[in-house]
Formats: sequence, C-alpha cells, structure tokens
Amino acid sequence: MKKLKFLFFPTILVLAFGLMLSCAKSSEDNINGGVANTNKNLTDLEDVITGGGGGGSSNSSSCSNKGSFQILPEKDANVWEVVKNKKDCGYALVGGKNRKPWIKFVDENGNQLISKTYDADFKDYTSNFGNGLPTEGQLDGSAISQTMDGGYIVGTYVNPRHPSYGNTHIFKTDSKGKIEWKREQKYKSGNASVIHFVQDIIQTNDGHYVAVGYTSGDSGNKIKGQGFMTKIDKDDGTEKWMKRFGSNACVFDTLESVLEDNENNLIAVGKYEKPCPNYACHHGYACGDVLFLKISPDTGETLISKRHGNKWLAAGHSLLQLDDGSFIVGGRVKGNKNVPVNSAVWRINKNGELAWSQPWTGTARKVNNDWHNEHVNALALSP
Repeated sequence: MKKLKFLFFPTILVLAFGLMLSCAKSSEDNINGGVANTNKNLTDLEDVITGGGGGGSSNSSSCSNKGSFQILPEKDANVWEVVKNKKDCGYALVGGKNRKPWIKFVDENGNQLISKTYDADFKDYTSNFGNGLPTEGQLDGSAISQTMDGGYIVGTYVNPRHPSYGNTHIFKTDSKGKIEWKREQKYKSGNASVIHFVQDIIQTNDGHYVAVGYTSGDSGNKIKGQGFMTKIDKDDGTEKWMKRFGSNACVFDTLESVLEDNENNLIAVGKYEKPCPNYACHHGYACGDVLFLKISPDTGETLISKRHGNKWLAAGHSLLQLDDGSFIVGGRVKGNKNVPVNSAVWRINKNGELAWSQPWTGTARKVNNDWHNEHVNALALSP
C-alpha cells in the first residue's frame, strides 16, 4: 500500500482548505467525486488545527513546537484521519492494519508514543456472499477524537461496504489505547442487517458522544434516509438515541461532519441524495444537495433541516462555526455530467440559510480525457 506523509505547519493561514485531487479517464465514475473511497486517506485539518467541534477546546497556544514534521504511517497501515488532541499537544491517527482497527499517538514533534492494532478485540470480517466480493473483508478505524479524560473515542468502517461482512463498532479507550468498552452497531431492517459506517465522532460538553455517518443494508423507505446520527452514553456506550436523515429515493444519504454549536445544539452537514437528471439512483450513482441539520442534543429532534444545491450535485464534507454563530461548510459541486467535480465552500447562517448567494469554488478542470477533481475535505481558521 502506498505510504502517506503527513506534514504539519504551526503557522496557519486565515482559512485553510484540504483538497482532494484526482484524475480519471471517465466522467461516469466522478459523480461522487471519490467520496465513497475505500480509505479516507486525508488529514482532517479542522481537527488537527482547532481540536475539532466538541468536548472541550484545544490547548494549541501552550504547545512549544515551532517547526514542521512528518509522520510516516507504518507498513501495511492505512490512515483515515489525523486529529489534534484536545488535552495535550499531540496528535492521534486512526485507520486499519492487518484488517483490524489501528491507532497511533504522537507528540507535538511527531515522535511516536503508542501504536496499537486491535487484532484480538474484533472478529475476522469474512463473507460468503460471492458475486465478486472477496472472502476476506476488514474493519478499519475511520474516526477518532480525544476525550475529556485523556482517552479516545473511535468509530469504525467495514470494507467492502456490504452487510455480509458484519457490523461496525464504536469503542472507548484510555490514554494508552486500552479498550474500556465497545459497542457493536447492530441494527436490522426486517431480516436485513443495516451497517452504520462512522464518518465523524465527537464528545459533547455533557460528556456523552455523538457519531454521524451513513448506512447500508436497507432502502431507507421504512426508516427515513440513509444518513444517521446517534448519541452514545459516556459510561458504557449504550445508545441514547439514533436518528436517520435524508430521502428514501437513493441509497447513500450521508452525514460527514458534526460539531456542537455555541448553544449546545448538534450541527451536521452531508449529502441529501437525489436522482441525477435523466438517471435513476443506483449504488451511489446519484446527485444531491448539501444537507444542513440542527439537532436537539437531548432527544435527537430535528430543529432545522435545510438543503442547498444546484441541478446536479452539491455535498458538504467539513464544518466549522464562526464567532457570530454562522457556519462555514466545505464540500464539492458538479454542474452536469460533462464537467469535473469542483471544490466548494458555503457560508450558512445559524438558521441554516445561505449567507453567501454563491459558494466559493475551486479550479477543477478537464484536460483532454483527464479529469482533475477537487473537494474540500477540511477547514480551519487561525487562532
């Protein structure tokens, strides 16, 4: 597997954008802009720089590192996310190794503190489904956040994305990476297993945890939409509530990012799927709108739900809140099937309405048969 290099700079521009660039020979594979990726091998700059959306604030101002450094992931490890710790000056990496979740902690200079693969803590993920699916699957760590007690909360992701392999887990560790509790995300829709893929996870100010992502295994008709948000008890991982969001027309409504706003409501962004013009939804081949949600932390009740898009595709991936209570959302847009996916940034007020009439867009382009796609995977503001 290709090794990734992570380079950290302590001096930050006023607004930093994480861009994913890709080239492809065919437009048909670019509807989703690479978001349904096997490995989310991108640094979450929002968490790296600001400490993320919930569960306390970063102590970046007290950290002494004045230089840059690189982190080289280990052999056979794939990295999904890197986050800045909230309780110390270090960083946490999460991903997969040997087909099981893997975490790595480093100090502010990039020196390794802990590297741990959870080989014995989770069963092997195998499938006899056939139809082109491999026998062996894997359970990757997909989201991580440092908790108030110095430990970590971790979400996971099943690869390949098929219910025959089993369910994802959310687990809590101590500061050394030892699992304190784990919870299988086990749900049924009739006789079908419904996998819950975790895209983001945070600790909120009340001490509990909130995870968001998307599901696979049912049509979304009986439970509205495929995007999900769940609140989890801090002591034992039991579920306080689970809510689903999106449409019942397509199969991959997704919530990508969540934070706790300055009124302690939960704010999430993602993609509300809809059929592309003259197409039917099929295995994630779909268009959509940016989905903005404000959710009650106590009950999961939807307080605000807004969609913003164009005739083809718009989706939100990353999120931060400004001092005036408004939000910056980073994501991607696509105007029609003949143009590449472009990066985009929206400003949205606290009521979920657009504060900018048009989003900022990037430099995606098509050169002959090469498609240069972009999307904003992370955002950050300087201190």
